[in-house]
Amino acid sequence: MQVDAEALDIGKVRHSTLVDSAGTRYVDFRRSLTPRWSTVWTTLLCGHLALALSAALVAAVGGAIDAGWAASAGLAVAGGALIGFWLHYLMTYLHEGAHYNLAPDRETSDRLTNAFVGLFVGMNVKSYRKVHFEHHRWLGTTRDPERSYFAPLDLRFLVEGCTGVRLVRALKGYREVVRGKARPEDGQAGGGSVDGVLVVAVLFNGAIVGCSLWAGAVVLALAWATGQLLFLPLLNTVRQVLEHRSEFADDLTDYSVVPHGPVNRLFGDGLFAAVFGAAGFNRHLLHHWDPSVSFTRLKDVERFLMDTDVAPLLQRRRTTYYRTWRQLDRI
Repeated sequence: MQVDAEALDIGKVRHSTLVDSAGTRYVDFRRSLTPRWSTVWTTLLCGHLALALSAALVAAVGGAIDAGWAASAGLAVAGGALIGFWLHYLMTYLHEGAHYNLAPDRETSDRLTNAFVGLFVGMNVKSYRKVHFEHHRWLGTTRDPERSYFAPLDLRFLVEGCTGVRLVRALKGYREVVRGKARPEDGQAGGGSVDGVLVVAVLFNGAIVGCSLWAGAVVLALAWATGQLLFLPLLNTVRQVLEHRSEFADDLTDYSVVPHGPVNRLFGDGLFAAVFGAAGFNRHLLHHWDPSVSFTRLKDVERFLMDTDVAPLLQRRRTTYYRTWRQLDRI
């Protein structure tokens, strides 16, 4: 079952054809869209602060409550969900770094991305870029390496997400793409080499768990591991499904064989959308239409497009995460 892509997004609209009511061409307007670096770093560091406060809260609650094994496990899962949520928030900035939008200089942007994001989520931005650019190139086709949206959002999807099956599958696919694309001069893992960022990230996260255990904060140690290994990949894959799976997709169709078709959405500016869809994911449709624009300027892009002939196309793709979940929910 082929999804009707042309009826769903503005992917085929060329930048050069758009003019607003004042006669300004989009290609001219676009030159003014320089990143707002203060916004980039304020929002990113707020994510680090939220993660630190969440970890402190989990440690405090775990230490204050004299609970049995079952209750401690429950606290660890709840704390893991909270920690995983903020790790997922940070991971959205890996995507922004993949488009060189964390600093004016590309090499500096890569270093900062690996230090402030890759260290926490265990991924080298250069490796991720290889995969993600293929996603932009092949969105909706059987060749898309970011293919969480190929599967329906059903109980099996959540079980595989919670047990690490989807994480292993995604990492295997990512590694295959990176191996096929890596060049020695890239300074990244390829072939049989070991990714330095991944090694440091494992040591860093292992140190957090180890130090928590040494300090007697067992609940925090379990929560950090659960958030990192369970909730982070689960939230990441669920978000991708909400972004790209069509509400008309057939649950029985294998979209690794039959093209799904490209689908994108606008999720708005609500509090949840701004946090769950941080770093511009709440305007993912616009990002796929013009990928190199900083997330700090996507609202400006939306404002411009709403003053052009494509405004009805944007309106048709405007939704919320909750509404999309209800449309795609097969649990």
